Amino acid sequence: MPFARSVLAAATIALVGGTALPAAAIQLTPHRATYAISLDGSKPANRVNGADGQIVYELRGNPCAGYSVQLRQSTDLATEGGQVNSAVSTATWEDGDGNSYRFRVTNTLNGETPEEADGVAERKDGRLVVKATKPEADTIQLGKNVMLPTQHVLRLINSAEQGEPILEASVFDGSPDAKKVYDTLSVIGRGMSDPKGLENAATSGDLAGRTRYPVTVSYYERGAAKETPDYIISFDIFDNGVSRNLKLDYGEFALRGTLISYEALPKEECAK
Repeated sequence: MPFARSVLAAATIALVGGTALPAAAIQLTPHRATYAISLDGSKPANRVNGADGQIVYELRGNPCAGYSVQLRQSTDLATEGGQVNSAVSTATWEDGDGNSYRFRVTNTLNGETPEEADGVAERKDGRLVVKATKPEADTIQLGKNVMLPTQHVLRLINSAEQGEPILEASVFDGSPDAKKVYDTLSVIGRGMSDPKGLENAATSGDLAGRTRYPVTVSYYERGAAKETPDYIISFDIFDNGVSRNLKLDYGEFALRGTLISYEALPKEECAK
């Protein structure tokens, strides 16, 4: 089956040199969010009978100090061939201008020796250059107009607030091999603040009454000669960067991520 540990890593990270964002007011809230994973029953699944697991996503920082993200995902799939467990752990830091990035990604399948990607990316003369230490030491020239994950999240929110329904962007996050770039196509719906149907975790604290936007992002491997995306992520994103109602569609099956807890973390003052 086409399920791979790298696909799960890339899909969940995305939950964050283009042109600069306006100096205004998009403020990502430092937070910790936990999502319960289940098999999406609305999509026919090929050789996958059930799914269970959890995603824990933590964002800290601001435009002055940069943004750090830690993500842990553990997924158990009941397949026709037996139980499959995928464990993903990522730790990244990105500067507030989207010009510098550090990443460490670990993927483990069924407790075997993990696959790792580790390195740094710097924008030089507009070009994103990656120096990887894992899976092997290498320097990769990714070219211009490649966004970093938090930069992409900020651009999504900005496009949503401006009423722009389409965003095309090339994105690098380090997974799965410290060199892959995805061309993405995002379809952004109109903002809403009606609390009907929201999880309890999405209606309390600083999420109460906030505007959120439905977003669908299709990921295509750059240079691949095919018209269908590698995977598709759908979610609602609040105007402070918190997501809910995740759907991770891998083609032959899809997973749901339901927000079960949310905690705003302390903010640090920033002059930007």
